[in-house]
Amino acid sequence: MEDLAVDVKDRERILDAVNAGKRVKFVTYSLTDTMERQLDFVVAAILKKYNHSKLQSTLYSCLKELVVNATKANAKRVYFEELGLDIANPDQYRQGMESLKSNLSESWIKKYGELARRAGLESSISFDHNPHGLRIIVLNDTDLLGADESRIREKLSEGMSYEDLLSFYMANGDQTEGEGMGLVMNLLLLKGEEIDPALFRIGNLDGKTMGRIEIPFSEKFQSVRGTDPRGWKERPPQGEIELDFTK
Repeated sequence: MEDLAVDVKDRERILDAVNAGKRVKFVTYSLTDTMERQLDFVVAAILKKYNHSKLQSTLYSCLKELVVNATKANAKRVYFEELGLDIANPDQYRQGMESLKSNLSESWIKKYGELARRAGLESSISFDHNPHGLRIIVLNDTDLLGADESRIREKLSEGMSYEDLLSFYMANGDQTEGEGMGLVMNLLLLKGEEIDPALFRIGNLDGKTMGRIEIPFSEKFQSVRGTDPRGWKERPPQGEIELDFTK
């Protein structure tokens, strides 16, 4: 914990909130070095409080992937508008993605993250925790597009058939797209920690894209999906539409 404390912004406020059992929430427009340190620190602080520090590497890797995707989605929206392309049009979407892939770089992320901020498109990361478990929700201010939804559903459904990341890499290799691979990595890292994949969800929530990770600390933890997340049959919480890839 002391090593992580170096150069962590708002360290004492984060620790005070975690120790008091309060929700911790961040708002960002791109994943800066400062934000990375803060997120890493709050994950470490919560896990240490509840004696689950062994999950640090896995949980932070999963969280970082969600935040990268969230901030990139907002930046992508601004980029398409700048090009005069309709992101909802399949042909124009493909055209825009070809341009984005050829221009994507650290400077692109910084530039369009700033433009997303000016456009009022933000990403939020919230941590709710108690002795029974941790719930992390990442939201960004853009809907999950049909093309992205189809790719994510396909990749995660395929990932469910593998027991570990190595076997997935060996089977898919160069055919696996970046973002899809990152989410499959999340799924398989959580499976490696014996965390039910049904506790990792992607979906839409009130016009925003949502990524959610739930980590049980005790048998008393209850998911937003109920006591049996995998066999959940009820409707999602109000306004929430999930991708079901666990069947």
